[in-house]
Amino acid sequence: MEKSLELFAENGFEATSVQQITERCGISKGAFYLHFKSKDELINSLIDDFMTRFITSIEHAVSPDQPNDELLYNYLYVMFKEFQEQASFAKIFLQEQVLSFNGELLSKVQIYTTMLNKMMSSVVQRQFPNLNPNMHLDVVFSVNGLVKGYAELFLIDNYKVELQVLCNSIVEKVSIIAEHAKVQAVTLDYLRCINLKASYSKEHILELIDSILHEMKEDSIVYESLQLLKEHLHVPSLRPVLLQGLLKNIKEYDQCKWVAYLYQLYLQSEE
Repeated sequence: MEKSLELFAENGFEATSVQQITERCGISKGAFYLHFKSKDELINSLIDDFMTRFITSIEHAVSPDQPNDELLYNYLYVMFKEFQEQASFAKIFLQEQVLSFNGELLSKVQIYTTMLNKMMSSVVQRQFPNLNPNMHLDVVFSVNGLVKGYAELFLIDNYKVELQVLCNSIVEKVSIIAEHAKVQAVTLDYLRCINLKASYSKEHILELIDSILHEMKEDSIVYESLQLLKEHLHVPSLRPVLLQGLLKNIKEYDQCKWVAYLYQLYLQSEE
């Protein structure tokens, strides 16, 4: 996966072949197909690997226990830090024509984008409580535009910039926009237009739990919490307060953050 990222960053998804990936790795095509059925499946795994860690890290940085006036800074700092640490992947998405993806991959990217926009909308509403609600989406897209522009500055142009200064600079600009902006360009019709929800089935979450259970055997609290959460999916029997306690037990561990996030979404969908 690391070698394929290097190639995708150099050539793009479309121009990179399985042959090039296997040559870069020093393996046979047969060895490649033992792990992935196709290049698209590899890309799918790369997207999941990056975005799950990315979104769970941001979610933690803007959790309800964080001060409201620090939320946007926290969001930006985590985002740019992840961009720096995963530069190859971030460059791909800044330069790649995402619309060239097949339908499944495009849908996945759109769902993750919707998740990020939802979190950003929450950040905007909490940090700027006096903002006209009609302007929330405009401010969200203003933040997204600034993030993309500044990310290109250090990822594409290789311009060195101090993250703290960059984040404070964007917060300053967004604060000015939130205080003075009055012309609404993005309406709620946008949400109806994209009509996307980050929904995951019970079966999908069960598969994720099974995939990490063996890794957590040495931590009895996390292991037993995962088992109880799994049992609840099969036969709902736990009270909400117990479920939240179990999710808190597991969400501090990197391997479990995504499961906890999706489980929470699933519980909300069942309410």
